[in-house]
Amino acid sequence: MKRCRDGDAEAWRALLPTFQAIGRRALRSFRLSTADVDDVLADSLASLYRSGLSQFRGETVPQLLAFLKTVIRNRALDALKEGRKWPSSVLDPEETEGAGTSPGTVDVSHSIADEECLEFLRQEVARLRREDRELYLMKARGLKEREIVEQTGRPPGTVSSQIARLLDRLRSALRDRGCL
Repeated sequence: MKRCRDGDAEAWRALLPTFQAIGRRALRSFRLSTADVDDVLADSLASLYRSGLSQFRGETVPQLLAFLKTVIRNRALDALKEGRKWPSSVLDPEETEGAGTSPGTVDVSHSIADEECLEFLRQEVARLRREDRELYLMKARGLKEREIVEQTGRPPGTVSSQIARLLDRLRSALRDRGCL
């Protein structure tokens, strides 16, 4: 690990297959195309290599694994936001409730932790007041705050602060659950 932090290329080559496997598992819940998974993974690993893992403060293997998963998930979320490729199962729990899925559409190899976190997020979104859930869904689908203001008729400052508080509450709930 110390050699990787110091930028030792040989140490990175030795750890690369492990990092890639961890990254692919972390990205399964996003249901991205293979090309998008490869792009997010390459971007994440290149970033880690450039910074020499300088942001990693832990000392144990589990801490390193959690750090890697967080970096990769954050990169995936950034990619999703840029491309507005939000999986509907994460956006609106009512869209998937009781809906049958055809064979082959669900990857059953998700890690339990990822599935638990997604289910927890769905439950948290379902518990939101109708107005808050609508704001969340509009934002999650990639609408800009200006567009949300137009659709809801609320003042821009109100929409901005409501979205910020809502996302903070959801992040806090996910963090408390151990998902972030």
